[in-house]
Amino acid sequence: MITEFILPIRNRHAARLAVTLLAAFFCLRAAAAPINVQGPGVNSNDFRITTFASGLDFPLGMARLSDGSLLVAIGQGANFFGATGRLLRLVDANEDGIADGPGTVLYGNLPGSQTAVGVAGNLILSTGQTKPITVLRTGASPGSPLTFVGRIIIAYPGSWYHPNSALGLRKTPGQTNSYDLLFQLGSDENFAVTTRTATLTNENISGAIGILPGDSAFMLTITDNGTNVTATNLRHLASGLRNPAGFAFHPATGDLYFQDNGIDGLMNANEPHSADELNFIARTNLGGLTEYFGFPSNYTAYRTGTVVGVAGIQPLIAFQPIPSPSGRESEGPNDIVFAPPGFPDGLNTGIFLGFHGRFNAGGTNNEENPLVYANPATGAYFHFIQGQQPGIGHLDGLLATRDSLFVADLVTTGNTGNGAGAGVIYQIKSLVNPTAPTLGARYVGSQIELTWNRGVLQQAGEITGSWDDVVDAFSPHLVQTTAPGRFYRTRY
Repeated sequence: MITEFILPIRNRHAARLAVTLLAAFFCLRAAAAPINVQGPGVNSNDFRITTFASGLDFPLGMARLSDGSLLVAIGQGANFFGATGRLLRLVDANEDGIADGPGTVLYGNLPGSQTAVGVAGNLILSTGQTKPITVLRTGASPGSPLTFVGRIIIAYPGSWYHPNSALGLRKTPGQTNSYDLLFQLGSDENFAVTTRTATLTNENISGAIGILPGDSAFMLTITDNGTNVTATNLRHLASGLRNPAGFAFHPATGDLYFQDNGIDGLMNANEPHSADELNFIARTNLGGLTEYFGFPSNYTAYRTGTVVGVAGIQPLIAFQPIPSPSGRESEGPNDIVFAPPGFPDGLNTGIFLGFHGRFNAGGTNNEENPLVYANPATGAYFHFIQGQQPGIGHLDGLLATRDSLFVADLVTTGNTGNGAGAGVIYQIKSLVNPTAPTLGARYVGSQIELTWNRGVLQQAGEITGSWDDVVDAFSPHLVQTTAPGRFYRTRY
């Protein structure tokens, strides 16, 4: 059932405005629970948890295709780093939380250790650790094979401690068929300023060129011209980062959030020297001056919380054991996503982070591998799925849809060197109808400012529709009162 709340707003120009709030469909179904969710205010009965797919080889990056099916990056083989990269499509036609079959390989000629995949209109981008960013084109239907377009290549001068492995994507504001691609080039060493550089080159993606300093995050605009793809405007977004391998754009404000991995222990690598972080760059600052975040000389000491150094932007959150200093740990964040807007209240405005934990350990031998829910507004966080549980290896891959969180366990045994068939994807689906998003309006001079906390802004000429997404709308959004009358609502 959909419910609406309509708030008429009058203004000095007698233009017609209304605000509508769109609530969610919901259903109640019995749920098997291969994993358990918990935490402050969390009711496990609010969710249906299913094993969406199992028997996979190293699933990690996930994206949603136009028909709602899942595209998953896997590594075919026993060893993650020596496997052959594949892009696998999984379909759940009856929406029971279980993929209908083993899936279909849409592209099978990728390098091994694929770690991230994303959709940009009719393009699919995929990459892996030290691997090129491969650009593919979708076919006539979501189930059609993908075709090769080109590669964006990062050429290294030798071995590199934290090479590229992540992707972030957003539609380029104000442009058609253009997308901003985010990628990282982490530190060359555990605890030192990187002095070497890498080189950005390409195969059939003209314009993808440049010199890349380490300890950094970058943004490159790619444009789909129909018959080819070009690249422009390489920007150095951020420096002073050890390994920012997870990016997420706030769906309402457009601000960029990303994690950064803390410094490994100097005496014992498994006892971190500094805490992992959640960081932030405002949308209005993206592409401006390079933001500096302080690595290596500025950080938050692990367990004590002592802030070392005074330079650089401080993190929104520095992740410590719960309770500090010797409680449950979370180490090595990989993917991050904003919470599904249809999740229960209290769980639908923050960020989920998957922590890898000990490199090749799983189950009770990995005390650092939870799935964490964090609220950037307050700095509070908790373990939504606790680590150190039998059958859980590395919850590294995340995908959020309107009402579901998909979680990919790279290899349930924890062993990346011998893990064929040990990968699993879980679906955590909300069964409740949360409070509708807040959509507010106020005068700002001669204009009206609309603000909302989650969802997508839509407009229509009549209250009965048809409703269209407002292009390039971020909260706050200004409406000209001299324009033709419009009704507004949020969709989620």
